[in-house]
Amino acid sequence: MCRALTEALDRAVAPLIDSARDRFAIVALGGYGRGELSPFSDVDLMLLHDVHDASELAAGLFRPLWDAKLRVGHSVRTVKEAAGAARERFETQTTLLTGRLVSGSRPLFEGLLEQVSLVTRARPLRRHLVAAERERREQAPFLLMASDVKSGRGGLRTLQGFEWERRREDIIGRFSTDSLPEEHGARESLLRVRNALHVTVGRAHDVFSPELREAVARWLEMDVFETAAELVEAMITVDALATRRWPEVRQVMPTPLARRLRTRLSRRPKPPGDAAPSLERFIRLLETGEEGRLAFERLWDGGHLDDVLPEWEMVRALPQLEPFHEHPVSTHLWRTVAEIRSLAAAEGHFGRIAGELARPDVLSLSAFLHDIGKGLGGDHAVVGAEIARRFCIRLEAPDDLARLVVDAVRHHLLLPRAATRRDLDDPSVIDDVARTVGSLELLQLLYLLTVADSKATGATMWNEWKAVLLRTLFTRCAARFGADRRVGIVGTTREEVLAVVGSAASSAAISHLEAMPDDYLRSATAGDVVWHLDLLSHLEGESQLGVRADQPHETAVVIGRSRPDLRRLVAEVFAAHGVDVLEARLLTRRDGIVIDTFRVKDDRTGDVVDAERWDPVRGDIEAGLQGELDTESKVATRAAAYPVPATNLEKPSARAAIDPASGDLVLTVKCSDRIGRLAEILSVLTDVGLEIRLAQLDSRQGEVVDTFHVTPDASMDAAAMETVGHRIADALSP
Repeated sequence: MCRALTEALDRAVAPLIDSARDRFAIVALGGYGRGELSPFSDVDLMLLHDVHDASELAAGLFRPLWDAKLRVGHSVRTVKEAAGAARERFETQTTLLTGRLVSGSRPLFEGLLEQVSLVTRARPLRRHLVAAERERREQAPFLLMASDVKSGRGGLRTLQGFEWERRREDIIGRFSTDSLPEEHGARESLLRVRNALHVTVGRAHDVFSPELREAVARWLEMDVFETAAELVEAMITVDALATRRWPEVRQVMPTPLARRLRTRLSRRPKPPGDAAPSLERFIRLLETGEEGRLAFERLWDGGHLDDVLPEWEMVRALPQLEPFHEHPVSTHLWRTVAEIRSLAAAEGHFGRIAGELARPDVLSLSAFLHDIGKGLGGDHAVVGAEIARRFCIRLEAPDDLARLVVDAVRHHLLLPRAATRRDLDDPSVIDDVARTVGSLELLQLLYLLTVADSKATGATMWNEWKAVLLRTLFTRCAARFGADRRVGIVGTTREEVLAVVGSAASSAAISHLEAMPDDYLRSATAGDVVWHLDLLSHLEGESQLGVRADQPHETAVVIGRSRPDLRRLVAEVFAAHGVDVLEARLLTRRDGIVIDTFRVKDDRTGDVVDAERWDPVRGDIEAGLQGELDTESKVATRAAAYPVPATNLEKPSARAAIDPASGDLVLTVKCSDRIGRLAEILSVLTDVGLEIRLAQLDSRQGEVVDTFHVTPDASMDAAAMETVGHRIADALSP
């Protein structure tokens, strides 16, 4: 396509100055000059001349291109002016280095080349090229799935830098190596994806963003996974070539470390007793940051790790298509290592926990191997644990280290799933998690690994609320192992409540407690009860809304008289006013009074909701309950103003299961995200006839994974639960 577009444009442009060839030349620059035009690329052209006034001819050249709606980067210069511009600006110099004569005077064009050669001889390019590459790496310390195929890390700009430097080497008479076959392959892959992006978007667009991947693959007549894998392979190749060509782009040099490791990790037979140094050096490789990663890549390319970790071949260029995953698998593993090392080195909470581990080296190994089972089918945690076991055998790791690494890989999803999908105020849930983990040491390792993994996955996977949930789970489980963590189950007693409210209000408090569900005091403090009693005393209309500043987000309580549409309406009003719900605990008294508690944040900034926004929220809840407000329209208005990121999810899913510890019926709903989605889900669950007591909401870059705890019907068997899941998924489908 690039060649076809370039040749077509040449045929259109060449005749435009045919009447004055001897005094003029049309020179193609930039992507046009290199023959890399994409459908909506800028057309960079220079009219080279040696006359006093070239304005009339320039208008005749450029006006037809403007009329054709092309974006033309144009210049009109003499040879002297062009050379002067090259001396003044690095970008102009590199542009002219790959200039190409389209039509007109060849002697004039050759005169330009001669002047550009003189400028290039006097000005080395390497410093500028290295600086540009460093800037790309500063902006993207790790390769991205949503990559900018033109200007991002591992993209076409880097390959163009190679070409500019080779041109200069040829000009000054220095031996210039030809471009490598893998460079050609990477360029073709990057250009192919760029062309597809331009066509599918209908304008110049160079980012392989999640919402475009399916359309790009379809246009290329490829599978989405195949397209993404080819792009990841190209980016990894370009990034490695840049490091090889410009070693100074990094702050440290990997060669000495790679050389030392090569002697220890080669495929030659190892003498008895030499396994321990090999393990130590592999761990050091992981803990040496960028230097270690580059050394690892050189060792892998040289075949020196084939016997140590052959499974790396599967994950090396394995893409991750979920929108919340920012990196390919191998990049994610290296970033997780960096994140866990950062946690261990930090002062405070995480650093203290890391310092308590008997074997700190288990952190980097677990981080590096936790997703090693991806791409092989089945549960990647189970598959990865077996790979980790074989890896530890190959390097003859001590039994205690090997056991921890294998268990960490097998259970690396345990804590995040429990923290965001199970009721942490239920002692049986804490007991179940602690029983599965089995030891304080593994709990500490899993805690640090979960934080590092979440941070390394993407921006939407780690926030203050998730940090609170995870820390709560960790501290409560740690207490089961006798650790002095001082954060157990909240569990307020009736006596504590009565002591706080005092004798004057004790009768009202007792009546309130007797009317609430049995698990009310499991999650409510004495202060919460006092707050609820105060709101109840002011309940005059249909509802009462109270808001309290807690950490890290606000707590809102809605008290009202039970009616089928109350919770849906509250969720719609919250959505219409930009109030994002993180967790909801929904309780109904025996007399029909609803007391619903919400952990909330601003849906745009993630911060607390501005105080002045709560009065309009109160007013809209009351107006909606009175039938005086169309809340759905207000939600639609905000949804139109703030569209959410697209997702790769084909259709919603809902899975129903009994939590073995608590006995709750737990519904996990996975669907695309949008403003007002919680209201839709609550409406569907109400229609199905389920009474929710706890909702845990997790939004991930265009997707939601929401968990709802309900009291199960004793007659509900596995088939009935499956039917409920299908009904919910069907109702949420567009």
